[in-house]
Amino acid sequence: MMNYSMVDLPRIAIIGKEGLCTREENVVQDLWQQANSNFSDVAALGMKNADGSFVGFWGAMSDEAMSFMPWTDGFTRGLYLAGIEVYEDTPVPDGWVKWVMPARKYIVTDVAPERYGETFRNVIHDLIPGLGMKLAGAVCDFTEPATGQNKLFFPVE
Repeated sequence: MMNYSMVDLPRIAIIGKEGLCTREENVVQDLWQQANSNFSDVAALGMKNADGSFVGFWGAMSDEAMSFMPWTDGFTRGLYLAGIEVYEDTPVPDGWVKWVMPARKYIVTDVAPERYGETFRNVIHDLIPGLGMKLAGAVCDFTEPATGQNKLFFPVE
């Protein structure tokens, strides 16, 4: 039995480094390296909790049409944005990209890096259909800065 929660999130704005992932070339690690190497460009823009810690770091995903639908080609082809959560009206520094993800209901699961693929498949193929729901958009990665915990957000309806 997989542990999960259901959350309704408002629109989320993220400033980060964007790239196209394909079956042949997964650029996720490169994008995080670019974002982390230039973090000083956006650190002051990140949303913060009351204790001063950042709200979160997102690995946001979208189809190539930027409609925030699931990746194509067996979930191997789509856009990825490695970034930090910001306020929607935050200006975008040169060399960075801002996405505003739509408000949605999500199934949220913790994920260990070494079990990412297994967790992803289990939620897509077992949990979501078992709950009588369907995937309603692209799955996103989230890292909670205060704990370092990695999570997957699956938009459902």
